[in-house]
Amino acid sequence: MLVIYPAFLEFKEIMIILVVAVVIFGPNKIPEIARGLGQAVRKMKEATEDIKQEIMNPVSDLDPTKEIRETIADLDPTKQIQDAFQSADPSKDITRALEDPINDFEKSVMGMEEQEGTATDQPVKDIKETIEIAKSEIEIQAEQELGSGGSVSR
Repeated sequence: MLVIYPAFLEFKEIMIILVVAVVIFGPNKIPEIARGLGQAVRKMKEATEDIKQEIMNPVSDLDPTKEIRETIADLDPTKQIQDAFQSADPSKDITRALEDPINDFEKSVMGMEEQEGTATDQPVKDIKETIEIAKSEIEIQAEQELGSGGSVSR
């Protein structure tokens, strides 16, 4: 059995202390005293750990980068850009831009119809159908261009 002795006590001195302890307390009390000393040492270690944790916990709560990260998240320009793209609908803008000339053309055809009377009914109807077809084709083409990479991806 390997026993490590304190540097300032020799083997003879330790033996004398043990003999005196047996004489004073008796052989039956020595285990109780050893248990009590063991419990006291254990409680001392637990108290030391608690003190260490109390000292270290406030230090871990202080994160200097936390405020910086929150500020950066608040100032994130990508949020503003995404919001702008979500609110903007390029297909509506294109449709509106193309509807103006088509509406002007419809008005001029309607004006021709009113001036000419019933003699031009069939050509006017044909022109109206052509206009409606052109409108739907323009809308389809605008949607296809926007869907195939014509818009900024989110």
